[in-house]
Amino acid sequence: MRHLLSQLRSLQGFSQRSATIPSETLYKYKHCKHCQLHQPALKTVSHNPYQSLRHCSSNIRESNWSVHSLESRGVVRLKGTDTVPFLQGLVTNDVAVVGDKTPSLYTLMLNVQGRVLYDLLMFHATDVTGKSFLLLECDTNVTEDLLKLIKRYKIRKKVDIADVTDSCKVFAALCKGDDQKISVDKQLPGILSAAPDPRMNSFGLRIIASNSGSVLKGFGVKEETPEEDYHRERYQIGIGEGVVDLPPGNCFPLESNAVYLNGVCFHKGCYVGQELTARTFHTGVTRKRLMPLLFDDEPQNIIAGSNIVTETGKSVGKMRGHIGKYGLGLLRIAEASKNLSVKTETEENLGVKATTPDWWPKES
Repeated sequence: MRHLLSQLRSLQGFSQRSATIPSETLYKYKHCKHCQLHQPALKTVSHNPYQSLRHCSSNIRESNWSVHSLESRGVVRLKGTDTVPFLQGLVTNDVAVVGDKTPSLYTLMLNVQGRVLYDLLMFHATDVTGKSFLLLECDTNVTEDLLKLIKRYKIRKKVDIADVTDSCKVFAALCKGDDQKISVDKQLPGILSAAPDPRMNSFGLRIIASNSGSVLKGFGVKEETPEEDYHRERYQIGIGEGVVDLPPGNCFPLESNAVYLNGVCFHKGCYVGQELTARTFHTGVTRKRLMPLLFDDEPQNIIAGSNIVTETGKSVGKMRGHIGKYGLGLLRIAEASKNLSVKTETEENLGVKATTPDWWPKES
């Protein structure tokens, strides 16, 4: 009898303990300091606040989100059995991690000297048969050049490469408040991919869709916000994008903050331009970086490439792009805190202040 009572107490205690175990126990990946996701570790996690927009609710508060159609961005599709190993040798990040758990990736294509050719956002998607393929988002000014370069490396690889810019539009959704959650409610047609911006999760979502109607409906907004507002927000944060901010063949990935933006993997093996990138990173010396700029007055006639100088006239960097009073400049870090100015086309000196983004590591 005592033995039976002991067993009953044990079973009751086990039942009570079981009730405290969360029902939502998922695999969360450990992060390598400078790489994408690697070995899994069992850990209790909450729901991903960024649910796929293909199942997004249409009752989201309109004031929370703005949707921007990015006409300046094109899309290239790659599909086939050799797609992942083919891209693995061409780009700076680990393509092997892209899938259902990691639907988006930031990466760069370099030339043999280790200079940036194209900045890319990579997205995982599936067709109607369930087969996976990858979408590469790039600046529309270099879409044709990107296609030519990729096809040059293709040789006999089983990869189908196509420019799908006409049928696949790029959208950015930015949250105006702190709450960036979207709820799962209904199917939305035409959405190929919807994922957090891989450069910085707090910088909203990136969507590739065949039309804007489903995207607007998903976020509960009535009309698109001008693309210019997206770029202004991006400049305020300090994220470079496109051929103006990252001129092809004229900048390096570390100077462009690619490591800080999760765009380089140092453990995946060789790729074009890998040697110089790895050597520069491991020496720990990066004297210049792309930094946010705030002008004293809205510039009217400043072009990308203009010199940024100190009060004594010493050049400390180059202008990149700008929208309104916000822009980006490639500056010497040691002198970025000085009183700076940019010479306009009319030979006037316009004051400008460089700032250090709060998402940079503290040691930088």
